[in-house]
Amino acid sequence: MSATAPLAAQLRLRLAVRAAAGLGLLAALSVACALMSVRMLAPLDTLSALPHLLAAGLLATVALRTLYWLWVPPSRGAGILLPDARVPGLRRRVDRLCAQLGARRIDHIVVTPDMNAAVLCRPAFGLCGPMRTTLLLGIPLAHSLTARQLSAVLAHELAHLSAQLDRAGAWSAHLRTWWLRCVDRIDGDRSVTARLLLWLLAPVARMDLEQSVALSRLDEFEADAVASRAVGSPALAGALIELAMKDRFLHDDYWVRVMDQAEDRRRPRMRPFREMGLGVQVGFVRREALAGLDHLLRSDGGSLDTHPSLPERLEALRIGRLGGLPVAAEGPSAAEHYFAGLLPTLS
Repeated sequence: MSATAPLAAQLRLRLAVRAAAGLGLLAALSVACALMSVRMLAPLDTLSALPHLLAAGLLATVALRTLYWLWVPPSRGAGILLPDARVPGLRRRVDRLCAQLGARRIDHIVVTPDMNAAVLCRPAFGLCGPMRTTLLLGIPLAHSLTARQLSAVLAHELAHLSAQLDRAGAWSAHLRTWWLRCVDRIDGDRSVTARLLLWLLAPVARMDLEQSVALSRLDEFEADAVASRAVGSPALAGALIELAMKDRFLHDDYWVRVMDQAEDRRRPRMRPFREMGLGVQVGFVRREALAGLDHLLRSDGGSLDTHPSLPERLEALRIGRLGGLPVAAEGPSAAEHYFAGLLPTLS
């Protein structure tokens, strides 16, 4: 257990309690307004019918509006579901990492177009039901790392599940994110009721946001610590550095060239995701990337960044005490290793 684990546990508890209280109060408000609206529609005499009808309509509106704020299931995200039979090597690697880290098994693996990997743990029916886990794996990420480096990144993502092995941990995280989505929906509502409620919630909402950011950063450091014990600090640090350099190359070079061709050609000369592997192999110049590494190692995130910066993560991994920055791994990319026959179809 890391030194920050007790603080993270306190933040999880506080945020979960406030989230449950906020969601419960909104649900109670919706039910109360609905019941009062029905009661207003009891047999009326003609003289008092109109005021009662207006009051009932107002209460019914508030009840429906509150229900609308509450009904914010998490986004399913875009991607392609990979059957286990099509990627047996990746499935075995993920299962071994889950067993090694003490994390619950991943139910589904989904390929996305993002330069990212993430693990989702959400109820099967949106806001309720048994918890289901999904690994989101970006094709650009797989093109940028070797299989060994990808294992280090996956170890970090799966380490997040280690703290949610029991149902209480998973539901605590679900309640926290549900409440944040609910507050965000209220904030986007221009109605008078929403403005009034948001004014009442403002101090709590600000506290929730700040503590959620703080908890997210602590969780990232904790996941790095857990992953480093499984794959080693040099391996994880090497994957993080490689990922930062390749991400910069794809953003500043590869995608710029891809989009430039759209300005003067009706049909593109290349399919970006299908040719991305070759683009990384040919276009990425390690010497130039290393020359710009100082900028990446000096960069710092903002006060509301949910992820620590690369220098902060490397410092926490104590990579400087292990002999300097790790050497880049050689070999085929993780995309070639795990998706060789699927790449044309996925692209």
